[in-house]
Amino acid sequence: MKEKADSKLIKTLNERRLLNLIRENGPITRNELAHTTRMSKVAVSDIINRLMEDGFVKEIGKGQSTKRGGKRPTLLTLNPENGYVIGIEIERRYTSIALANLSSEIIEQQVVRYKVGASLEAVLPHYFNVIDIMLESHKIAKKQLVGIGIGIPGFIDYERGELIFAVTLRGWTNLPLSSRFGDRYNVPIIIENDVRTITLCESLIGAGKGYPNLACVWIGDGIGAGLMVDGQIVRGSTGNAGEIGFLELGHYVANIDRMKNLFNNQRYFGEILSEVNLYDTLRMKLELDSPSSDDNTLDEQLLEEMLLLGDKGDQRVQEILNEYAYPLSIICTHLIKTLNPGRIILNGRVVAHSRYLFKKVHQLVKQSMINIPFESSTIVLGELQERAGIKGAITLALRTIFDPPVTRSKNILSSFTPIHSN
Repeated sequence: MKEKADSKLIKTLNERRLLNLIRENGPITRNELAHTTRMSKVAVSDIINRLMEDGFVKEIGKGQSTKRGGKRPTLLTLNPENGYVIGIEIERRYTSIALANLSSEIIEQQVVRYKVGASLEAVLPHYFNVIDIMLESHKIAKKQLVGIGIGIPGFIDYERGELIFAVTLRGWTNLPLSSRFGDRYNVPIIIENDVRTITLCESLIGAGKGYPNLACVWIGDGIGAGLMVDGQIVRGSTGNAGEIGFLELGHYVANIDRMKNLFNNQRYFGEILSEVNLYDTLRMKLELDSPSSDDNTLDEQLLEEMLLLGDKGDQRVQEILNEYAYPLSIICTHLIKTLNPGRIILNGRVVAHSRYLFKKVHQLVKQSMINIPFESSTIVLGELQERAGIKGAITLALRTIFDPPVTRSKNILSSFTPIHSN
């Protein structure tokens, strides 16, 4: 029985290996696949035939002959319309839902809005309605749907596919989020922390591509980090790796002049670095009349306009950004010293709209690393920014097709499933 299971696993691993190579390097020939994988041409042809039968791969013409001449080889490429996925990015006040093909191209994207504090049971029917209309309007049968990826803020029970803690979605905890989607659509569901979802996407198609060791820092309602080591997302023993927002400020606020405007008896880095705290501090410094953000709301356009003033030389804004850069640079320096990532990727509205802040963080990190006897990591801006969350959710869903089923949790697949149906 074990020998049969091992054979089945190897067969599927080889299928996914070839499928990924075609996805990343296509159009490509069978001979090129055999050379790259060091598999026999017979084995490659056998796998390709199965993938073509199931519609994942198609032939698109002839390539160039070799120097020796002879028959021109057939080119293979991924068939992106053979299946579709749904990506879901859940936030405090809204959820983005996207329909995409196997090449991760977004076919349609919709937003479901709701009030802060709305229950999961109240919101779910709206999710289902949007997904059903998308599938129907694009004439996609439910059997063509191959997976759903969900990015959500908070701590996750990966075995049960449930949210177990989230500051922004308190009423959604310990409820069957994954299984509700699985029961309705009968496809694999992957639920992941939103920052890790963004990290995965940046590592595959964004600023982290080609860097197996990286840290992706996201600034929003608080601050969190997605960590990748040797090409693998790090969750930690209980799934809470990267929760840098819960690091305590401690002695860093001993010299209150470093953050005299930003600091208001906060305890954690996530509190002082939140968008709302920066927004309120800037608004007060500029003496602007704006609705209070007591309920953790902010005027996004106003925040971006205030940040732009810093780029234009407004000393009041730069004073606040100098303070803000201090704790953010501490976070980056700690990541460099503990993880030694090839890259630190900064994501979020704050860094995306302030060149001044980004340069200041660079400057402070460089200063703090002067006497450290190893090379500092490169700090860059995320390439995907506002698209990172939804593209990351789509990437999660596509893992049900393109990733080998070796270390999957129950929330991804309840059992080992080959790609092909035979």
